[in-house]
Amino acid sequence: MIKTKMVKPSQIRYLDGRRLRNAIFASTQQLAKMQTYLNKINVFPVPDGDTGTNMVRTMKHISGRLAERTDKSIAVVSSQMAESALMGAQGNSGAILAQFFFGFAEAVKDKWRLTTQAFAAAVQRAKKSAYEALSEPRDGTILTVISDWANYIEKAASRTEDFVVLLKRGLRRARVSLAETPKKLEVLRKAGVVDAGAQGFVHFLEGIVHFIEQGRIEKDITDRFSQETEPSAAISGTVDTNIRFRFCTEVMVSAPNIDHVQLKQELLPLGDSLIVAGSKDHVRVHIHTNSPDSVFKIVSAHGQLSGQKIDDMIKQHQDIYPLSSAARIGIVTDSSCDLPHEFIMQHHIHVIPMKISFGDQTYLDKVNITPMEFYDKLVTSPYHPTSSQPALADVLHVYRQVVNQYDAILSIHLPKVVSGSFQTIERAARMTDPEKITCIDGKAISAALGLVVMEAATAIHEGLSLEQVKARVERAIDNLRIFIMLPTLKYLVKGGRMSKPKGLIGTMIKLKPIVTFDKDGRVVLAGKSIGERMAMKKTLHMASKFIRKFKRVKFMVAHANAYSKATWYVHQLTERFHVKEAIPIVDAAPVLGVHAGPGTVGFAVLGYED
Repeated sequence: MIKTKMVKPSQIRYLDGRRLRNAIFASTQQLAKMQTYLNKINVFPVPDGDTGTNMVRTMKHISGRLAERTDKSIAVVSSQMAESALMGAQGNSGAILAQFFFGFAEAVKDKWRLTTQAFAAAVQRAKKSAYEALSEPRDGTILTVISDWANYIEKAASRTEDFVVLLKRGLRRARVSLAETPKKLEVLRKAGVVDAGAQGFVHFLEGIVHFIEQGRIEKDITDRFSQETEPSAAISGTVDTNIRFRFCTEVMVSAPNIDHVQLKQELLPLGDSLIVAGSKDHVRVHIHTNSPDSVFKIVSAHGQLSGQKIDDMIKQHQDIYPLSSAARIGIVTDSSCDLPHEFIMQHHIHVIPMKISFGDQTYLDKVNITPMEFYDKLVTSPYHPTSSQPALADVLHVYRQVVNQYDAILSIHLPKVVSGSFQTIERAARMTDPEKITCIDGKAISAALGLVVMEAATAIHEGLSLEQVKARVERAIDNLRIFIMLPTLKYLVKGGRMSKPKGLIGTMIKLKPIVTFDKDGRVVLAGKSIGERMAMKKTLHMASKFIRKFKRVKFMVAHANAYSKATWYVHQLTERFHVKEAIPIVDAAPVLGVHAGPGTVGFAVLGYED
């Protein structure tokens, strides 16, 4: 428990850095208590259920920074608060809070402490700053409550010098404003809730009032405020599920004298919920868009990027409002797994993105760079790409989004013998919920891993138990092969997988290698042929030998910007093996393309013994 000297409420006639810091600690605690509830009532701007999480993460980042310092100046603490808010802001509500704090810090520069009237002037500047950050401010949101509260503070400050009186009365005004938000936003009225961001701001104020009343920060704040504000049911009406822009995209950009207005104008056509927050030299961008890569391209023209973050709001919505009550078992995989997009959405499969780098520009695989964009860049970029494992924080982010949605989770991934990703994923699983999350080495990538994940999803859909699903997955891994034809040795040489002399000789004789994975998941040479068409025919012969022991088979074809070759395979496989169901064609994962290059094509085959 953090304690401060007890003071009589009527004696709080100034606000300094020490009191502001402790008020922020108390606000963070109150928001953390209400996090789950705020997520439940989150229906605007999209029902993705993360407002509470975003506000709490933002405030915890601020509190963590402030806890390291002991400054007493209101100017210094406000500056620290604003800077840490910008660096740690999460989501729409977090970005608005960050800009609010920036405005407040600007207003109290060079001040040691504030009177009630000086505080009122500072919150007016903070209010204005929050509005300026948004491209299209909406009435009935957190901005409305901030505005009503700040306006009341400005009027009341001239009548009292006591912060206890001022802030308690201000909180009452904020609650009245909060209750009116459904009258101002139709989506709130239909859902039967108040605005989640506005409710979060009220909880923020509740923490402050509790602190100034009690003069200390307790480990467990009283339930008094939550009892007054939390209804018995979260959503009592209808939730609008029409999500026009799929990806909640965030990024930091740093450079001298960034033009906020110009940046807004360039980003506006790409989506909605646009927020451009921060100082002249450091700006956080938040936008809902269908083109995260386009956002990053525009923002990168203004400075150095950092902290790129993309959340799939459709997936978040599906997790909150599941399409099927039968989904007791969830599936997580990584972006080395290739599956039809429709199948991923239908079965609520969660994907951890790998990282792809061209020089100093890093992308999240299949999130802010598509396979097609990757292969185009592979040909035109002066840098040969490298693939790298996801950061532990990225894996934890995925797990924490889904862990409470299922009774159990199967996490099926690329081979641990070829990447350190599997170890990172296992570590994240242990940190999240080792009893609930089971990590499985899929021992392959691309379409082969896709068939394994597809088998797991099918078994779950059939209603099998967790142990039965795991058994199906293990059997699929044992009965799986993939045959990949590389049209060139160029990218094996560039990636260091083949020496230049061998690559030159192979190219001269038009050698086309065929690769597969061994039983442990290592890439091995399955064969080679002179000429591309002969190599493709040879893969069909290899498949014929492999499937002799099975009663039936399933195929999936993957290609790297080689759709015509993929369709040739579909025709040949269908005719030769009398396949009755449609064979999916998928874009090959960039993590494969780094070494294989454009024009690569192959197919995976899964055999069934019954």
